[in-house]
Amino acid sequence: MKRVTTYVSPSKALLLISEFGYQDIVEIKVVAYFKPLSEISRIDLLCDEKAAERVKDIIHRYGSRGGLPDHMIFVTEFKPHPVNRVEPGKRMGQLDD
Repeated sequence: MKRVTTYVSPSKALLLISEFGYQDIVEIKVVAYFKPLSEISRIDLLCDEKAAERVKDIIHRYGSRGGLPDHMIFVTEFKPHPVNRVEPGKRMGQLDD
């Protein structure tokens, strides 16, 4: 399983999620960061290796606003580990580790 992390403009985050679809995507997590004159969204998702290539292509195609490189993509191997007991509100999914 692969973990794909990308940083994009918040205006592109929902567009990217709709383009990814849900086939072969296990989980998606979006975090938006806002400061004066600065805003960015981080999208983390879990998928199989074939879907990771498709996701990277979608990010390159739709994640840019047309200027210099304005998005980053990191693909890493993800090995889930068992959790003994989850306290309510502490962990929503595998990406919350």
